[in-house]
Amino acid sequence: MKKYIYYLTIFSAIITTVLIARSFRVNEIPNGSVSSCANCHVNPAGGGARNSFGAAIQNGHLDGDGHVIWNAEIAALDSDGDGFTNGEELQDPNGTWTSGTIGNPDLVTNPGDPNSHPEPNSVEVEITPTEYSLSQNYPNPFNPSTVIKYNLPEKGFTTLTVYNSLGEKVSQLVNGFQYQGSYSVKFSAENLSSGIYIYKLQSGNFSMTRKMILMK
Repeated sequence: MKKYIYYLTIFSAIITTVLIARSFRVNEIPNGSVSSCANCHVNPAGGGARNSFGAAIQNGHLDGDGHVIWNAEIAALDSDGDGFTNGEELQDPNGTWTSGTIGNPDLVTNPGDPNSHPEPNSVEVEITPTEYSLSQNYPNPFNPSTVIKYNLPEKGFTTLTVYNSLGEKVSQLVNGFQYQGSYSVKFSAENLSSGIYIYKLQSGNFSMTRKMILMK
């Protein structure tokens, strides 16, 4: 009996560890917190069998560390076959989301449940940008975090880098291929001292810099 309890305890600990370790995926899809683990699992509490959306994520949209790769490809799929793409159900039809909320979270439906789908014309679609732009961060001055927004009129390798007043790189916010769309990136400067910082966007032949002020 004691041996049975021992193995049951070990098994429960392993399952709990796996669930906790993978709970970060909720925040790696647009508005994922609305349905939480039920986005990807049949059991609303998480764990166990995956629904159709969870299976699509597991089979082709995880990086080497197990993080979700959210992009236009997975957004364009209709995993649960209800006539609405995953992106439409999560209020990001173009698959451009990077962080924070997008569209209208109140209209989010479950991309893995065919019985949960948006009402026609309820998806809030952002206007596709036609030119490059880099907005002034907000808030500015900031402490300790701020948001940087930018637009890409076409896909390409993109970098968003933060430098101090001496021209030394202090943070690499974006470094990879991105699709056409509008992006929003959070910059946290908890470990940096007050002062003027410069952030630079590069994509294709476009390059632009702006200044921001960290005031602690």
